[in-house]
Amino acid sequence: MAASFSVTIIEMSHYQDPQGERNYDGFPTLELAREFARRWVRDSVEELRSPGQSPEEFRKLWFIYGEDAFTEGYRGPDELSYFVEHPATAEECDWAAALKEAGLR
Repeated sequence: MAASFSVTIIEMSHYQDPQGERNYDGFPTLELAREFARRWVRDSVEELRSPGQSPEEFRKLWFIYGEDAFTEGYRGPDELSYFVEHPATAEECDWAAALKEAGLR
């Protein structure tokens, strides 16, 4: 039986509400699961980015309205400061491409 990895997405506005969570199962490698999670969080961060925000305001906004993703060895908040300080490219936010590569889309 082949290994399979999953990613859990949490809508921060519904934290600890089971309806605010969803899982993506069936990633063939942990590396691909982590890449999907990372891209998901980056996309969530970029959706909340606007001119003139302080890093502190931006972080607070993400913890209220953003979407976290986690899998074995990856948690979105661990990279949040980097994401806030470094705007992402479209490719860095393309979580759908990671799903396609995993054969899940």
